[in-house]
Amino acid sequence: MQPSTQSMTPDRPRWAPLALTALGFAGLAAALWLIPPEQTLGNVIKVIFLHGALVRVALLVFGAAGVLSLGFLLSRRVALFAWAMATQKGAVTLWILYVLTSIISTRLSWGEWIAWEEPRVRASIHVLWFSIACLLLVLWMGNRYVAAAVNVLVTGVTWALIRGATIIRHPFDPIGSSGSDAYQTLYWVMVAALMVLAFMLVRWLHKMETQNLAG
Repeated sequence: MQPSTQSMTPDRPRWAPLALTALGFAGLAAALWLIPPEQTLGNVIKVIFLHGALVRVALLVFGAAGVLSLGFLLSRRVALFAWAMATQKGAVTLWILYVLTSIISTRLSWGEWIAWEEPRVRASIHVLWFSIACLLLVLWMGNRYVAAAVNVLVTGVTWALIRGATIIRHPFDPIGSSGSDAYQTLYWVMVAALMVLAFMLVRWLHKMETQNLAG
């Protein structure tokens, strides 16, 4: 008698997602705690590091959503569409968190909630409303091909707005130009931790998206 396929398939460890999520939060918390106060900004530098790491990770996730959406348009594979929509939702979520931390860091460092005169700040706000509006539009329309095309558009607009925005008061690459090895190391630890958390978020959203498509 041949063993059943079900019995031959190893069970996936259910603790793995929880362990990865816990690892991501632990890494993020450790980096925030270990970042030393800056001479001028003090502990506000921790919030600034967080918002800088969030925008980097969010841009990467937007890029991944655009690539997956383009892959769906070329291949018509439903599996790619589920990942594309989950990644797009994750990118929008991360961008909302980035804008919130940006508002907090702006208030603490510059004394105002939103520095409207700063081109990069305006670009971030434009990405916020545009990405949310596009996501709500494609969810309302319910057409996979329109949704994928709009996702590609959002990716292009997001990268063009952020990369093309000039800066006035905002320092250019403050972390990369820092002479502190501790700052640079902890920043990349923070980015890595956020990448893990972003992956777990997208993974959970993909599970929800797959259930919706099956229903």
